[in-house]
Amino acid sequence: MKKIIDGFLLAIQFLTVIPYNKEVLFDEDRSRWTVKSFPAVGLISGLFVTLLYVLLVNFTNISSLFLTFFLLFIYLAFSGFLHLDGWMDCSDAFFSYQNKEKRVEIMSDSRVGAFAVISLVFLLGFRFLFMYESLLSSSFHFIFLLFIPIVSRFGLGVFLMKTPLAKQSGMAFAFKKGLSKADFYFYIIAFIIFVFIFSLFSTSFIILSVASLLFLFFSKSFVIKHFGGITGDTLGAYVEGKETFLWGIIWLLL
Repeated sequence: MKKIIDGFLLAIQFLTVIPYNKEVLFDEDRSRWTVKSFPAVGLISGLFVTLLYVLLVNFTNISSLFLTFFLLFIYLAFSGFLHLDGWMDCSDAFFSYQNKEKRVEIMSDSRVGAFAVISLVFLLGFRFLFMYESLLSSSFHFIFLLFIPIVSRFGLGVFLMKTPLAKQSGMAFAFKKGLSKADFYFYIIAFIIFVFIFSLFSTSFIILSVASLLFLFFSKSFVIKHFGGITGDTLGAYVEGKETFLWGIIWLLL
């Protein structure tokens, strides 16, 4: 039980800005439970944003424009903008049009290039528009705010488990080396239960779950082709790309 709790606390430390600074031992067993805790981190993020949405909509008269911008900011700030950094590094590497090895090297460069900035503007611009018009729809349900971060973290875990590494070092390597088939089956069972529960509210969540799987397959093929596998940056880029993609699906559905 202690390893399970430690794994959850490590996931909180790695993926959020929740101020838990106690040192926790990191080994293969705790690493496995850290990965298994990714959806739980998404749940915490989703609950926090959903609560803010309900309070702001019911007890204030702020505009939909400000509400959308604020919720988008909270989503990003909850992770300490960690995943956005990965998106920007991957953008610089991809648009360098170099070979795979050089792209991986570029991702390790701390400098920010023009393509990183351009791609960030379009990523957040499209997500803002998708969220804004979805929130204006009379068919919008606040449970979408809870669903998105959870399903993206489910995908993050599977993406990590089922995609080869681009290099034998770094964050992705540290998390992946302790994983087994049993951990993958754990994720599959948990995901099926998750989809079943949300599908009770609306069939839209089934469509979103299928779209999530399609994005996962595309992402796996994309990073293998262009980067040779995953790194910590590609994991972050996956989360940001997926959330924007799923908000686009919600926008289409509504």
